[in-house]
Amino acid sequence: MEKLALKNDSKVEWFVFLALVALVVVSRLTSHIWNFTAVGGVALFSGAYFSKKYFAVLVPLMGLFISDLMIGLHNQMLPVYFSYALIVALGCTLQVNSPRVRTAMTSIAGACLFFLITNFTSWMGNAFYAQNFEGLMNSYLLGVPFFRAQFASDVVFSLVIFEAARQCMKAKSASPAAIEIK
Repeated sequence: MEKLALKNDSKVEWFVFLALVALVVVSRLTSHIWNFTAVGGVALFSGAYFSKKYFAVLVPLMGLFISDLMIGLHNQMLPVYFSYALIVALGCTLQVNSPRVRTAMTSIAGACLFFLITNFTSWMGNAFYAQNFEGLMNSYLLGVPFFRAQFASDVVFSLVIFEAARQCMKAKSASPAAIEIK
C-alpha cells in the first residue's frame, strides 16, 4: 500500500515536515502534564510517512532541539534523542493507513522503549541512585508518573496524527482533481 497519495509532492513533504516539527515544539513549550507531548506520536508517524528516512529522523530531533534551546539544554539529551530515533525506526514498520490497533500497539512499544532507555541512563552514574539493582529499580519506580503521561500521549497523538493522514488520503482520492487525473 502507498504511504500517502501525496508523498511524491516535495512541497507537501516540506509542509508536513515543518508542520510536524512545529507540533513537537509547540507541544513541548505549552503548559502540559509532564511528558504529555506530541513527540512520540510525531516520531512514529514520521517513520511511517517519509520515504527519506533522514527526514523522518530529523523531524522529532529538530523539534526536540529547538524546544530544548528554549526550555534549557540538559544532560539527558543524548538518550532522549536516541530513544526518539528508535521510535522513528518503529514507525518505519508501519504505513500511514496501518490498522489503528497496530498503530496504538507500536506507540505503546515506543513509550516503553523510551521509558526503559531514559530511566536506565538517568540511573547510570547518578549519585542520587544506589548503583545496584535496587537503585535501578528505584529509578524506574520514580519514572512511573512520567511514563503514564507519555504512554497516554503517545497513543493519543499517534492515533490522531495517523487518522488525520488517513482522512487526507481519503479527501485527496475523492477530490475532483484526483478523479480527472484518473
